[in-house]
Amino acid sequence: MIEKFVERGILKFGRFKLSSGLESPFYVDLRGVLGEADLFRWVVERYREAAAGLDFDVVVGVATGGIPYASVLGYLMGKPIGYVRPEAKGYGTGRQVEGADVTGRRVLVVDDVLTTGRSVSGALHAVRSAGGVAAGVLVFLDREQCGAAKVKAEAGVEVYSVYKMRDVLEVVKPHIAEEHYRSAVEYLAQWRC
Repeated sequence: MIEKFVERGILKFGRFKLSSGLESPFYVDLRGVLGEADLFRWVVERYREAAAGLDFDVVVGVATGGIPYASVLGYLMGKPIGYVRPEAKGYGTGRQVEGADVTGRRVLVVDDVLTTGRSVSGALHAVRSAGGVAAGVLVFLDREQCGAAKVKAEAGVEVYSVYKMRDVLEVVKPHIAEEHYRSAVEYLAQWRC
């Protein structure tokens, strides 16, 4: 199914500016999976398999990319679901963590793609501020740009990924131009974690 990521424009090659400000020769847009029912089912099943061996009470999605995956994962696994806003709202309850109460509960933080770890670190901080216990982070794709190492070093939380970018590149190599493959591999080689 990973090959279909290229075919359907989920994995693109060229020049892209990431939310972190970094430039990249590839872009993985897992929001596009939401419009592809077969891919969505497949991605959610991979998340579920990865989460099956983890010990947690609540699934919390990182806004916005992690929310749909956390929602369906929690539903399938019979776990309460929540999400983390980018910042606390300035009205109503003023909460940053919405949905399930995380107080005293082991929380699995779910996001779609991990690059620098900034979004995930912010979500972990919000969960802890709301009284939750960070049980781990689960992402579909680790771009292997030191985000997992940063989260582990700064927050003391393990990051689990369904796929790592280098593995994805090997799977799609026969389906992409050689220059795209080479450019992506050279780009990733500069990251030493």
